[in-house]
Amino acid sequence: MKKKLPATTIAAVFSVLFSAGAFAAQTIYIHAHRGEPHLAPQNTPESISLAFELGARMIETDFHLTKDGTIVCMHMRKELRDIWGIDKEPKDLTIGEIRASKLAHPEKFDKRYANCKIPTIDDIFAIIPKDKSFELEIKTYGDGFADKVEAARKKAGLGYKNILITSFAPAVIKDFKEKYPQYETLLIVSCPQKGKLAAKEIIKKAKYAKASQVAIGNYKKLDRAYIKEIQDAGFKVGLWQVENLNDLAIAAKLGADRVCSNYCAKLRADYKRIKELNME
Repeated sequence: MKKKLPATTIAAVFSVLFSAGAFAAQTIYIHAHRGEPHLAPQNTPESISLAFELGARMIETDFHLTKDGTIVCMHMRKELRDIWGIDKEPKDLTIGEIRASKLAHPEKFDKRYANCKIPTIDDIFAIIPKDKSFELEIKTYGDGFADKVEAARKKAGLGYKNILITSFAPAVIKDFKEKYPQYETLLIVSCPQKGKLAAKEIIKKAKYAKASQVAIGNYKKLDRAYIKEIQDAGFKVGLWQVENLNDLAIAAKLGADRVCSNYCAKLRADYKRIKELNME
């Protein structure tokens, strides 16, 4: 027997997702953020594999170029400290520290994840299914980064379609794209807490970066006209983070092409249940 969603949730989401055909003419893809970080340690092969097993089509990941030339999958210093107990910048890691890493709090996760380690680019690329894809967000860029990504792609037997190159820095995307134009690229932006970044500014930055997609954070104060202006300029638009059905309803109203979530599997399941209820 399927667990019923709260009546208030169903009513609130129905009004946006299905009134006026909000989803009639489009499909919003729900992608995973760093794997399934509430079930397995984020940005690890284990978390990413789990997200794929639970139905994700695309997963966002983060990469730094370290001082000894290794590309490591890790978000930022806070996560390195909180998850792995190493208080330094990811870019300053050595390959020895990466290989010797252990979870600082293994008790937070199922025991099957107790032996997780900080992964390198090769560790991540090795577990990407050939029929799925992932976002490679560049956190620390430098000489040789693009070449190392290309080498890792070839080693893993992945195609260009498996990898979406992303960054907050237009110049980084532009440089990577000029080196390897075969990759699709995405510019990440976040609207300020106060005021609003004009859609035309996002379009300008994305064109400079030679990106084909943009992903917008802090999106809840935007409107449909804002998103449509960017889409009409030729860019697919994603939103982050979309954590529950109410957030997804907002994304639908805005007309997003896709969303990124820390709760991808749960959100996809809840959305599927909503659609099933709508058919009853």
